[in-house]
Amino acid sequence: MSPAKKLKELEQQEFEWLLSWLDVDRERAGLLYEQIRWRLITILAARGCILAEELADETIDRVARRVTDIQQTYVGDKAIYFLGVMNNVHHEYLRRPTPPRSIQTEDEDVEAREEIHLCLDNCLATLTPYARQLIERYYAENKKAKIDLRKIIARELGIKASSLRLRALRIRGKLQTCIERCLDSVSEARPPGSSRGQPAWGGR
Repeated sequence: MSPAKKLKELEQQEFEWLLSWLDVDRERAGLLYEQIRWRLITILAARGCILAEELADETIDRVARRVTDIQQTYVGDKAIYFLGVMNNVHHEYLRRPTPPRSIQTEDEDVEAREEIHLCLDNCLATLTPYARQLIERYYAENKKAKIDLRKIIARELGIKASSLRLRALRIRGKLQTCIERCLDSVSEARPPGSSRGQPAWGGR
């Protein structure tokens, strides 16, 4: 991602203020921005957060909106400030209520699974060939076989297992968002009173 790329919910002016706060030199500010964002994603992924990238962007968004209030008074490593905000964002995420599970009949359960599989297929088709192959192989096995396969994948790509896991988490997060949107669209088209299940994912 380009250092100058603004976040989806971030106004361009706020993004400019954020870069100026990070460093007066535009190039160094862009580099710091990328380093901080990657650090946030890495920490969140290490905590097992499947929405690491989204929460990292939410963190940066909040900091950017506070820049005008803190730029004259904040002293110290600016990355530490981002980490403090990230902790708050992550705690809020963990406190989000889990949607209640509805009681389904066997027919409804079969229909819900079919909808999930259809949405999964549609969302997999939106990925690049590389991303699709990686995510399908990453979750292809169970237990010990899964661990061995992931070691092989990491070796083939020439990266560490932790880096592979982070890549898979990012792809999985995008897929889950896509599937949820797809299922929401299906729900809107369904007659009132019907229900559906939630997308199920394998272990980490």
